Amino acid sequence: MLKAEDRVLLGQLKGGSKDALHRIYARYRRELFTAAVSLLGDVDLAEDCLQDVFVRLAESAGQLRVKSNLKAYLATSVVNRARDRIRHHARQVVCVTEALDRAAPSAGPAQQVIADEQAAALFDALGRLPDEQREVFVLHAQAGLTFRQIASAQGVSVRTAHSRYRYAIDKLRRLLGERVEL
Repeated sequence: MLKAEDRVLLGQLKGGSKDALHRIYARYRRELFTAAVSLLGDVDLAEDCLQDVFVRLAESAGQLRVKSNLKAYLATSVVNRARDRIRHHARQVVCVTEALDRAAPSAGPAQQVIADEQAAALFDALGRLPDEQREVFVLHAQAGLTFRQIASAQGVSVRTAHSRYRYAIDKLRRLLGERVEL
């Protein structure tokens, strides 16, 4: 079921409200950006991906049919756009410490060094996962989507989405050991 606030914002967006687009962006930007960085491994590509998603959202507002969850719709759009970027640029997911400054709150120097090292290890490990497992992990752990929403986005059963997540967690634990808490 579409949240009441999202329903109102989508109605305003369909009516041409730029403020509604800004409010939707402000509401979901952080989670979508984190997901895009995790999938693409590049801050600039992630920003481009997010911008593309919101430009298309604005352009297609009149034909938009979001029935259950705006966040899931946008996260699926980010994943699809990230897939396109990966295909077209044949890029590998790599460690990007710049993303930490934009995605994580500031901390003291010692805590920041530890957080940077942990995030770098996680980004590297995420890059070693098969695409389907990485997507499920990012969509569930970072974007907060349910397995049902992820299954719908990937065109698989809920059980398959859950299995991919479990395999991703197992592989990440093997790759990371005790360095990062999942």
